[in-house]
Amino acid sequence: MVDLSFRFDLWWSRLPASPKDAGRIALLVVRPGEVGEGRRETRQAITLDPEQGVVGDRWHRDPHARPENQVSLMNANVLRSVAGDDPEAQARAGDNLVADLDLSEENLPVGARLGAGDVVLEVTPEPHRPCRSFVGRFGATAAKKVARATRKGRRGRGVMLRIVHGGELRVGDELRVLSR
Repeated sequence: MVDLSFRFDLWWSRLPASPKDAGRIALLVVRPGEVGEGRRETRQAITLDPEQGVVGDRWHRDPHARPENQVSLMNANVLRSVAGDDPEAQARAGDNLVADLDLSEENLPVGARLGAGDVVLEVTPEPHRPCRSFVGRFGATAAKKVARATRKGRRGRGVMLRIVHGGELRVGDELRVLSR
């Protein structure tokens, strides 16, 4: 078997560097409907609630959802590299938040807090891995790239977050690291 790991590392090295302390929210996504439908809606604003998660998202109705993993966040540069520039194609990943921010374990260890306006989010220990749907939507190569990045501590698929304090988020809002 041929080792293609150098290609995945080359892919990562060609991505634009993301800021470590504060970045911008590039995309907001809600997954309405029932689990398995695959529906996605991009929004200019979403409301986060500590009990419901992203208001209008199916998270609180998903029997397999972990209570602490209310919101998923993916790096905008990584997502653009696998989904292209079209926001509707990017929304297919299913991540509620897409931001230009360094999501690596070094920059955002478990327990790190992020904020935007009144919203406070906390990084949970659960790894965010590419699922079968991600493979189906973006291909095996894309899934391998983000999985390898995650294994190397870069969190290619992103992070899972718990809502500490709710509020509204808007596309373009600054998402900043409050604590590490």
